[in-house]
Amino acid sequence: MSAAALISSRDHSPIACRLCDNPAHHRFTLDLIRRHRVHYYECAHCGSLQTEAPYWLDEAYANSNLARLDTGAAQRNLSNLGALLAWIKLARIQTVIDVGGGDGLLCRLLRDYGVDARLKDRYAANTYAQGFEQDPEIAPILLTAFEVLEHYACPKQDLSALFDNRPDSVVVTTSLYEGQDSDWWYLTPDSGQHVFFYTQRAMHLIAERYGYEVAFIGHYTLFNRSGRITAARLALARAAMGSIGSRLLRSAAMLLPARGALSDFNRFYGADRLH
Repeated sequence: MSAAALISSRDHSPIACRLCDNPAHHRFTLDLIRRHRVHYYECAHCGSLQTEAPYWLDEAYANSNLARLDTGAAQRNLSNLGALLAWIKLARIQTVIDVGGGDGLLCRLLRDYGVDARLKDRYAANTYAQGFEQDPEIAPILLTAFEVLEHYACPKQDLSALFDNRPDSVVVTTSLYEGQDSDWWYLTPDSGQHVFFYTQRAMHLIAERYGYEVAFIGHYTLFNRSGRITAARLALARAAMGSIGSRLLRSAAMLLPARGALSDFNRFYGADRLH
């Protein structure tokens, strides 16, 4: 451990919030990856909870057990599929980039149902959507970031990757901080990868910073460019993307023909034959 890390781990003085730069005060202390004594701080302005500067991330990702802990990943992808198909229809979206898309399962499912979806992930191996990584020449209309924001070590800078290209919509999921204590399951101290936890106020500040409006629909946080979505469409989205609506849409999606799978197969098969 570096000298700076040792000093940080022993000092309970306020730190600067990594989202809004305001003072954040010590809240509690946990052992991360069963070896690092790490302090958590709550921002006095945006209310977010955050670890001290996360010096252990390389170790956390090199020895990741998050996939083993994340037993709900497949079911979550199916739920996200239903909610996204509804929003894509309502907002008339053509292109989607799934940021932090992991093994590509959600990207593949979206493509199966005719959505031009692409994948971007710095850490995970793309298993299900090979050949459909993000194309910098294609401007996304919708960005998704499911269970991603809590991994951002420096959200003030990292969030720019989502908003700087000005997509029409950004849909994220991350469990919001509401004053939970050190036994909150979402902290996942054994993985050491969750380092920043946002409040609703923090989400409003993010929207204001980048010129978006924000809505909370079930466990989804939906950012839309100001003036882009009518109140009527947003009301429909609340019905379709809420807990009951998304479950119904998830079931309905399984009944649709997955024509995109065959289309992509023919695309690759034809390209291979040309070579």
